[in-house]
Amino acid sequence: MAVRRFLSVLLGLLAILVLAAILWAPFLSLFPGAKVEAFGGVARFRLLGAGVFVAVLLVRFLIRPPRKPSRRSILWGEYASATGGTVTEELRRFGPMGWTGGTTVRWNCRGVPVTLSTSTSTDRDRNQFTQLVAEVRLARGFQFHIVRESLIAKVFFSTQLWNVALKAVKEKEGEASMGMGGVSSAAVADRLAFMADKEILIGEPKFDDAFFVKSDTPALAREFFNDAGVSSSLYAIGGSFKGWQLTLMSRGPAGDYQLTLSLPGAMLKSQGLDLSRQLLEASIRCFADRGMLAASKSRAA
Repeated sequence: MAVRRFLSVLLGLLAILVLAAILWAPFLSLFPGAKVEAFGGVARFRLLGAGVFVAVLLVRFLIRPPRKPSRRSILWGEYASATGGTVTEELRRFGPMGWTGGTTVRWNCRGVPVTLSTSTSTDRDRNQFTQLVAEVRLARGFQFHIVRESLIAKVFFSTQLWNVALKAVKEKEGEASMGMGGVSSAAVADRLAFMADKEILIGEPKFDDAFFVKSDTPALAREFFNDAGVSSSLYAIGGSFKGWQLTLMSRGPAGDYQLTLSLPGAMLKSQGLDLSRQLLEASIRCFADRGMLAASKSRAA
C-alpha cells in the first residue's frame, strides 16, 4: 500500500512536469542541452508529450491505492448488517428533493421495503438531509405531516401560507398544461390540500405540546399517533434532533403511500440511525397491528 501510494504521488509529479514541458515547449531551447528540434519541431514535441502525459496518467490510475472508505460508508455498512439489508453506492440523480444517490442502505421490515439515503438541496446553501423512506400499501389510507411544535412550524405550515402556495401551484400548472392535456402537479396540489387545514390535536396533552400535526384524516392520525411505540419513538427523535419531519403521503395509485423521515445533515452517529430505524419500524408495526396495512397479496400485486 505504501509503495503504491509513493508511486502514485511520483507519477502525479511526473505528469505535471510533462504537462509543463508541453505548454512551454517553445522556450525549452533556452535551457542548455534541450533541443526541441531533435523531436521534429514544437508541434511534434507537443504531440509526443501528450502521448507521454496520457500514458503516465493511465499508469497512475492503474496503480492507484484503494480509497479509504468514508466514515459514512463504514457506519452505514454496519447499519446494513444490523438490519439484514444491503449497502450500495448508487449514481447521483436529480429528483423532487434535490440530488440523491451515493451510499444507500436497503432492507425490509414486515415485507415493506425501506431505504436509507441522503439528498442534497439545490439551494445556495446546498443543505444535506438524511432520509429513511418506506414504500407502503395501505388498506386504510390517510396522510399526515408532523414536526416539532415551534413558532417557526406554526408560521411555515400556517393555513394562509399553504393556501397561497397551493393556489400558485395550480395556477402555474394551468398555464403549463394549456394544449398539453393538463397532467400532473394539480393532482399533487389536491393531495397536499390538507396542509392548508388547521393543526389537529391528538388528545394527549404532552404529545400536543411537543408536536405539530396536520392530516387529511384526523381520526386515523389520532389512532396512529396514540400508539405507544410510535409516540415514544417520536419523543426520542424530538429530543435528539432539530429540523426533522415525518410525513405519510399518497403516491397516486390507490393504496400506495410513502412514509418519509427526514433529518438535517448526513447522519454519522449510530444512535441517530438506531432511533430513526426504531421510528420507521414502529410506524410499520402500527400500520400492521391496526389493520391499516394492505394484505400481503395486495402489496405483492
